[in-house]
This record gives sequence, structure tokens and C-alpha cells, in this order.
Amino acid sequence: MTDSPASSPASRSTMRYRIEEYESLLRSFQDAGYSFSTFSTTDRPNSQEIFIRHDVDLSISRALAMAELERQLGVQSTYCFLLTAPVYDLKLPQNVRALDRIDKLGHEVALHFDSHRYWHTDASPEPAAEAIDAKVCEELDVLGRLVETPVSTASFHIPPEWVLGRPFDGFTNTYSPPYFSDIGYVSDSSQKWLTAEPFPDGLDETFQLLVHPGLWHAEHEPMAEIVDERRKEAYDRVDRYLDPLG
Repeated sequence: MTDSPASSPASRSTMRYRIEEYESLLRSFQDAGYSFSTFSTTDRPNSQEIFIRHDVDLSISRALAMAELERQLGVQSTYCFLLTAPVYDLKLPQNVRALDRIDKLGHEVALHFDSHRYWHTDASPEPAAEAIDAKVCEELDVLGRLVETPVSTASFHIPPEWVLGRPFDGFTNTYSPPYFSDIGYVSDSSQKWLTAEPFPDGLDETFQLLVHPGLWHAEHEPMAEIVDERRKEAYDRVDRYLDPLG
């Protein structure tokens, strides 16, 4: 761990999920001497390096807004999209345009893979690496065609234990040792930074930072309200489709 001055990110006790505060956090990393890398460009993390990963679970529009902000600050990060999300359809033209824009901003477009679509969390025996490889690579190929560039990185959605710390042949796993167990790992999941320190033990020399764009807005929105809004939007889409059918 590095000893951190009072103005460093490690001095933050809690955070509200406002995009302005996220910008302030990024600037504080830069002031502390950190650089930013993506999984597709760095095989082995270096000192004072941060791998920012965005799992896009809820909103592509929030992901695009965050990507634009990061570009303004000179920050590169990795955006992981679900092909199987019930709350957005990645194949819609406006979403494909958003993917293309994020790619052109210099960020890495990656896959957010939902293993639960194929296997139970407590699958016994655990799926063989070859089976996981095959399913992930199928989805990587689809995502690559959407963004018109090869995609080689995948993060696992609500990862089961059997993907943690596990390397695969066909793709870069964001939970493989070089990016997970061998370095620091920090996550903003479920807006936990509202009540918990983001960096209670100080800053690691190198770490992966997981930030969910759908949780960050111009003004703070509680997690329950965000989820309820996405749920209502999904219900409305189903109703609009089914109602004309009787």
C-alpha cells in the first residue's frame, strides 16, 4: 500500500453516486500519479496503474455519458456489455451507435458474460474450462460483429466462484490472477460507497476498479429507485409488444 496524503482518493470516507463526484475521483487518481490501462493493451499490470472496468448492467446511455466524461479527462477504461440483458437490447440501432461511439472514444469494448444463462451458480461438477471458453467466445464473436472490431475481454456477471482466479485460453478474463488476485480490487457495487469507505486500507500500487455506470447520475438516485425504473421500462416494453396481440 502507498501512504496517501489527505487529498488523495484514499482520504474519501464515503461518496454519493453523482457523476461530478466520479469526475473528482478520477482527477484525484491523476493527481496521485496513476495512469489508466485497458485489458486488451496490457498483459501485465505496471506500478501506479489502474484498470477501470465498467459492467453495463442497467443503462447504455449512462455508459456513454461516462465514456464521454472519461475521454475529456484523458482516461481509458473498459466497457463490458451484456448480450443477454433483459433491460436493454444491445442490437438496437441506437445502442450499436453507442457502442461505436465508445469504441471511437478510445475505450475498450468488452463482453459482460452471464454464465447463469448456461449453468447454475452451484453447478456440480463445475463446467470445464473448454465449455466456458466456447460459450464466451460465441458471444465475443457476436459483440465483435456489432462493434466491427475484435473483442477479446470478458467480465462475468455476478461471477460464480468457479470463474474467479481462472485463466482461459480464448479470452482475457477480468477475474484472472494478473488483474484480480495479484493486484488490488475495488468495486462500487450496490452503491456501497454511500456508507463504506471506497479505499479503507489505502491505495494499492496497482488495482482494478469496477464502476457501474447505471448507478451514477447528475444527481444521486437511490439504488432501489434506479432498479424500479429499469423494471418498469422492461414491463412497459413487454406490454407494448403483447397488447396488440390480444
